[in-house]
Amino acid sequence: MTCFYGGMSTTHDLLDLHAIDLNLLVALDALARERSVTRAAERAGVTQSAMSHTLRRLRELFDDPLLVRGAGGMVLTPRAEALAVPLRSGLVTLARTLAEPGAFDPAHASRTVRIVSPDLFDSLVLPTLFQRLGERAPSIDLAVVPMPGRLSDSLETGDVDLAIYPVLLDPEPFDLGTQVDPELQSRTLFRDSFRCFLRADHPALKTRRMTLKAFTQLDHILVSPGGEGPGLVDRILDSEGQQRRVAIRVPHFATALEVVAQSDLVLTAPSSLGKCTAASVLASREPPFDVPEHAITMLWHPRFTEDPAHRWLRELMLDVTSELPALGT
Repeated sequence: MTCFYGGMSTTHDLLDLHAIDLNLLVALDALARERSVTRAAERAGVTQSAMSHTLRRLRELFDDPLLVRGAGGMVLTPRAEALAVPLRSGLVTLARTLAEPGAFDPAHASRTVRIVSPDLFDSLVLPTLFQRLGERAPSIDLAVVPMPGRLSDSLETGDVDLAIYPVLLDPEPFDLGTQVDPELQSRTLFRDSFRCFLRADHPALKTRRMTLKAFTQLDHILVSPGGEGPGLVDRILDSEGQQRRVAIRVPHFATALEVVAQSDLVLTAPSSLGKCTAASVLASREPPFDVPEHAITMLWHPRFTEDPAHRWLRELMLDVTSELPALGT
């Protein structure tokens, strides 16, 4: 284990580490994650007074306050911030080593796989992925978790096993900040284009091709998890001196489909969305402008590349997505 006092590990460092109560490091991890003595105590299963005593010991050990009061509550000091990710990484690695000795056997492994993924991917893939897990690894559970504030950190620590991420294959000049952190490993699961989705009896479907003028005169719905800012389509229209009216924003594709099916709104979204609804409910047209192709990408941290369990999970994800009609790469 790397010495937490900085520098390269030496025999002297290891002797210092032997003198440390490693439970203190587990407590520091809880404090860094919760940023609250009370919640850290609940996570660790101890009393608040016991955690307060542990925090005092940690402050003496690192000669740093570690956790201090800020404007919005307790915040980490720079020293604690620097410790949080490598500490979490080390604890996760240790826990997995102790829990899964020897070769990985999915049929007998017991753990929870955590992934971050957009809701469209969930609709397309999760039913089949869950079925495959039941067949091949019945004791492995699956959790789809919210996008963390620092995705790279969560992948490095193992708090998130995989992230499913859409990336524009040719981002210029419409880069929306979705490019992959170069420190992460990636693998394309499938490629996708864009379509305009409308209810099946929408008046705009009377013509075989939607013109740019017709497109901009219609009202639109935008899937916007953040609830603000321009979307990719708005960036493209702006580059052509055009604009559209976004009448409603929603955070999820499933919600957008329900609204489009019962209104005159248009949704410009990944073509794969058409596989989530019946043709009798929604129809689609090609957008009247060029939209860069995008890839649905699987991301992970390189420290897990050779991990047998993680490799098995990645191969399973590739198997499942390759079975998607007209989407496999």
